[in-house]
Amino acid sequence: MSEFDFDLFVIGAGSGGVRASRIAASHGARVAVAEEYRVGGTCVIRGCVPKKLLVYGAHFAEDLKDARKFGWDVPDCKFDWNRLRDNVLAEVD
Repeated sequence: MSEFDFDLFVIGAGSGGVRASRIAASHGARVAVAEEYRVGGTCVIRGCVPKKLLVYGAHFAEDLKDARKFGWDVPDCKFDWNRLRDNVLAEVD
């Protein structure tokens, strides 16, 4: 019997920490992860993911305008910043 409770102890549940944990566990390692606040890390919670959601949201105005040129009957649309912001925050939460 091993003198340790875990084969791998990961500090930080960001993208890299979660991936390392999953790979090790898939090979039979006993893994523990320590995270101070929320799983996901800076990229998922504050960086890459929120940025991508905001960029996708920004493109729709252009896409809807272009759709008319391709025969789509697109009604006039209105942008609601508060709804986009709230939905992005809910997604990363």
